[in-house]
Amino acid sequence: MTRHLSACLVAIFLCFGASDPQAQEFASLIADSISIDPAGRLTAKGNVEILVQGTRLTASSVTYESDRDQLTLSGPIRVTDENGTVFLADHADLDRRLRDGVLLSARMVLERQFQIAADRIARTSNRYTRLDRVVASSCEVCVANPVPLWEIRSSGVVHDDVEHQLYFTNARLRFSGVPILYVPRLRLPDPSLDRADGFLIPQLKATSDLGTGVKLPYFLALGNHRDITLTPYLSGSTTTLEFRYREALDRGRIEAAGAVSSDDIDGSRNYLLGNASHLLPRGFLFEAQAEFASDPGYLFTYDYADRDRLTNQLSITRVRNKDLFRSEITEYRTLRDAEIETRDTLPARFLDIYYDRELPELSFGGRTFASISSSSLIRPSSESTDEGVGRDVSRIGASVDWSRTQAFSFGLVAKAELGLRGDAYTVAQDRRLDNQLSRLTSRTALELRFPMGRRTFGGRREFLEPILRIDASGTNGDAVPNEDSRVVEIDEANLFAPTRYPGVDRRDDGVRVAVGGSWSHENPERWDIDLALGRVFNVSGGREADGSIDDSEWLVSGRLGFGRDLSIDSRSLVDSGLDIMLSETRVDWTASRHTLSSSYFHAEPDAAKGRDNRLSEWSFAGAYDVSDGWSARADWRYDFAADRVARTELGFDYRTECLHLALSLSRRSANSTSVDSTTEIGFHVSLLGIGSRDDDRAGRRICRG
Repeated sequence: MTRHLSACLVAIFLCFGASDPQAQEFASLIADSISIDPAGRLTAKGNVEILVQGTRLTASSVTYESDRDQLTLSGPIRVTDENGTVFLADHADLDRRLRDGVLLSARMVLERQFQIAADRIARTSNRYTRLDRVVASSCEVCVANPVPLWEIRSSGVVHDDVEHQLYFTNARLRFSGVPILYVPRLRLPDPSLDRADGFLIPQLKATSDLGTGVKLPYFLALGNHRDITLTPYLSGSTTTLEFRYREALDRGRIEAAGAVSSDDIDGSRNYLLGNASHLLPRGFLFEAQAEFASDPGYLFTYDYADRDRLTNQLSITRVRNKDLFRSEITEYRTLRDAEIETRDTLPARFLDIYYDRELPELSFGGRTFASISSSSLIRPSSESTDEGVGRDVSRIGASVDWSRTQAFSFGLVAKAELGLRGDAYTVAQDRRLDNQLSRLTSRTALELRFPMGRRTFGGRREFLEPILRIDASGTNGDAVPNEDSRVVEIDEANLFAPTRYPGVDRRDDGVRVAVGGSWSHENPERWDIDLALGRVFNVSGGREADGSIDDSEWLVSGRLGFGRDLSIDSRSLVDSGLDIMLSETRVDWTASRHTLSSSYFHAEPDAAKGRDNRLSEWSFAGAYDVSDGWSARADWRYDFAADRVARTELGFDYRTECLHLALSLSRRSANSTSVDSTTEIGFHVSLLGIGSRDDDRAGRRICRG
């Protein structure tokens, strides 16, 4: 009987489920040949396929006995249930629904990752699967790789299909066939389970400050939307309990990490870093950040965070099509040695409220924005001084800005701007300044751009845009303290902006002319280049309060790219004497077997920009695929100004489809006298395919036998 004809005999198989209307509705049988003997026994042979309520079975032959309501199958047999679990066997006895029964010389494959081979597999109650004398692993096994990298041998395993757990009895863990661990009772989550209580992979860690220790994380799910990971860290010099807490809210989230330690360095120590967000009614977003450390060296010694200042903040923001609202209160705490003795004179609390809105009814053919803001900066010191180092400053201000852009038919793009801003200050604990100060600033600007582009032979494209901007502004009123514009640097973002200052305490005065432009050339599939040049000239010859002339250096920046593999970016500030005051260059190179990133930064001292010392640093980070599964990585940073290596890290990784092994060696130089430079060795082993879905096949070994 042909396969096409046998497909028409589905109704015969459905008759065996006559007592179960659901079985009649969902069961089907296809085979090359189907026969029924006088006793009512049905036999299907050749490419047999059975579909029953989401479960699919294939076999070489199937015999169904209606009196026992049982299927006898001959292999090779493959059963795939509705959860994606695959069973492979040579022989099987199953019930009509393919739910309960026994499979011999069988294997069970979970999520196409974790496979368990057993002498016998028994399924009961559509929930539990019992496996006898098993070997479990997520490693590929074939003629070329007959011994898996790791395996678990056990006298028996029970798989709970509802709780997604595997329970091993007399489990023995082997690496490359060598027994290394025996556990009488072992519970593991199957790969389909995203979150489950239990221990995670231990980590070995050795540092010059804390000695050799081990971290043993324990994951605890607190419902469907919360979890916490507790990690005891034990070594000869410390007893530490680390934690990480996560919670997903209906309209927000909470995350926190911290630790409590008792060590030989400073006794009892602790830290907390956390943040939270919640979406309030009417589009307002609430955000909170909390940072605390018991002492300045704790975060560095344990490598918890790269912080030299701690920030605690509460904020509420709302962004809409026509307006922006932001309010925040921030508290700062320094961890720098040089600042701890004078921290009473450093900013400790900052309060800020800002509202900006577009006014279409006052656009006058362009766009008009109005804003109002209020801020307060508070220092712990209550002493009045002639230098004002411990002063408190409050400010309230309002501004109106109008702009209009016009494009002409011959290609010129012109933009006109007008602006007016007023501020009132209240100053305390500064004998040089009055308590009440006020200032009014007006400005006008004209910007001209002439973008030009062309396409050359071979698909090459070029773009050239010269830019000229003229700003005229005037400031009337009192000299006010500068708190938010102490560090000023020209870059591509503020070269043609209304002001180069990041805050409002300093405002440009007089007439300034910004000239420059950009040029780019693109050669498809080969290389592309971008160049930019510009400078701000102070035409009126005015000077700032610190005596510096309001001229900028020349800004020279460029980018050279070769496809998607190699990119070189550079930016420099060059003064009138052609001396380079600041320069930074970055190289990124990606190839089939390696990645490389390197950057160099150099800056000359400039008191007007907050740099008292020369800065010079070179950093390097890269990775290289040594061979199948093996890779090496390096991270290096050298401080030329201090003439020392700031950080060095070397690492080796070995990754296959079932194992990830990582070894690292790092050396970090301390920037503080309260801590010492530290050396750290880390070792980490992960058995992939257990309790997680791993779709990264980069390290998969290929069976060739």
